[in-house]
Amino acid sequence: MSFLANAIRVARGKHGWTQIDLANRLGVTQGTISFWENGVEIPSLSHQVRLIEVMPDILTAIAIQELNLLDRVQALERVVFNGKCGCDGCSCSAETTVTPISSVVSGDD
Repeated sequence: MSFLANAIRVARGKHGWTQIDLANRLGVTQGTISFWENGVEIPSLSHQVRLIEVMPDILTAIAIQELNLLDRVQALERVVFNGKCGCDGCSCSAETTVTPISSVVSGDD
């Protein structure tokens, strides 16, 4: 299942809505919601915008997923470049502590 599919299911559950409730709010069928939640189909961009309008917490979930992806890319970069990042003119070394991007943005640092 895709991240978006899971985010839709979780957000819908937080609102206490059935698939039919969400479908009615979006003007689609219950089957469409089921397809989205099971990763059979991806909502069109206009439907994604509507999903965010009725369940703003989906946007937060998507942002967190993107930050986690950036953390993984940053860790991979350190492996590929022998402990350093890939920035032009980088002055870090293999001993330089890497602060995950997600903790900087979320304030966990």
